[in-house]
Amino acid sequence: MAKDGVSTFLQDTFLEIVKERLEKAETVEEAKEITKKLEKIDLSDLFREMFFKMADDTTQYMRETMFEEVMAFRAEEDEFIIKQEQKWYKGFVASEAMYIMTLEAVEAYVNYVNDLSYEEKFKHHNTFTAMLHIHGRALQEFLEIITLMKNGFADGAYARWRSMYELSIIASFITENGEKVAKEFIEASESDDRYEWARASGLFSPRKKYISFNDIQTHCNMNTKVWRKQYDLANKTVHASPQGTFARLGNMRTENVIPVGRSDYGMTTPAEHSAISLAQITSMFLNIFPYGDGLLAMQNINNWIDVIREIYFKTHDEVFPEAQPLWSNVLEKFRDEE
Repeated sequence: MAKDGVSTFLQDTFLEIVKERLEKAETVEEAKEITKKLEKIDLSDLFREMFFKMADDTTQYMRETMFEEVMAFRAEEDEFIIKQEQKWYKGFVASEAMYIMTLEAVEAYVNYVNDLSYEEKFKHHNTFTAMLHIHGRALQEFLEIITLMKNGFADGAYARWRSMYELSIIASFITENGEKVAKEFIEASESDDRYEWARASGLFSPRKKYISFNDIQTHCNMNTKVWRKQYDLANKTVHASPQGTFARLGNMRTENVIPVGRSDYGMTTPAEHSAISLAQITSMFLNIFPYGDGLLAMQNINNWIDVIREIYFKTHDEVFPEAQPLWSNVLEKFRDEE
């Protein structure tokens, strides 16, 4: 039977008060008088007053003890993060290594572009400027994803990848359609325009009232069925969908387990997807002004996707032997393709 603690407490308290009053009565007449007075009391008002007094007392108690409570919570939090690092450290190191190598490659690339002649830089000035900011945002989001995974928030990391994927689509559209589109994209940053800048590509009919992200996605070379499916899954994770609510990355696809905090499960998908998106955006950026060091960096960064996939998938299989194996399935897929 369901138990309402507050209501039970209020009733018990009231009955205890009645009992005490009656026990103090020295005669039957006095007891009857007390009973008559109690019968005239508006219990709803009394209970309401007691309820708010309880709430105030509880609030005061939490103010006095919150530091102790939070310190205990943080101790458990630190213990989880230590264990999470022990389980997934090889993967986290691989992801952070990709962040470092990408950042260093882009820094060298920017220095190279800055040394080009004005005439050479002017040819792709707007495209380079737009992509410089897009790539910077992608790098930051990649690091955010690593941080979320370290803290056991696979669904949050996957939701963050959704933004990286959108950046990769926008990057693809801009680099494919040139300076005019890039210029409109930059100028739109000072307005409320989300996608109208894409009209500069000439790919959309003037009669089309609005341009959506899906419209842009349809008109770029990165639009594949595989990524559309993954993007749809990420959308369900971000929004209040039944699919994203019941089938979260962090609960091992078990409906009976409802994550309300950190989980050590589900790291492989955001780790792999974010690595792929970062490599895609980096390649598009470095290809604006191609040069030898940049081409080598692109190949290295693309190769690193396989490193990340192998390390995370193998770690998953080791940490969760009861779950469906990931790395052996990848190997089987490669064998089928040979």
